[in-house]
Amino acid sequence: MVTEPFTRPYLDSSVFFALVKQEQIVGLGGLMRWEIARRIFEDAESDKYTIFTSTITIAEVRRIREQTEPLDREEIRQVQRFLQRSFIQTIDVTREIAEMAQELGAEHGMSPIDAIHLATAVWNGCDVLFVWDKRFSRRFEGSPIGGVTVMEPYCNGTAS
Repeated sequence: MVTEPFTRPYLDSSVFFALVKQEQIVGLGGLMRWEIARRIFEDAESDKYTIFTSTITIAEVRRIREQTEPLDREEIRQVQRFLQRSFIQTIDVTREIAEMAQELGAEHGMSPIDAIHLATAVWNGCDVLFVWDKRFSRRFEGSPIGGVTVMEPYCNGTAS
């Protein structure tokens, strides 16, 4: 798959989790998940773009469904500090976003949390929502929702 460069990425909690846990799972471009996440964050830190995520991510990044080992207290603090970086914009869930999430969730059979992530990305004009959750991403394969492509994370210039 050849993918256009993104400019307004929204990151689901799974991307933050991959970085903290240094996930050794191969992702797009043949890189490990944690390496892809690191490169996305490095590009943002170099002012190539701003990363968007919901404040829901703060609560959600402690355990991923498929993972057997949740974050420990120090890893949780690390995530909390990291989410305060200037190149990451956390978005509060407003009534408008919640109502959009309710509609998207009903229309696409999504969990409330996944629907909040998608609605937040759409509401904020993101071009891609990165998530390592195939149950979430598969339902939108090749069909952007409100201008947002939901897909597995990649680094600009490395998707193949």
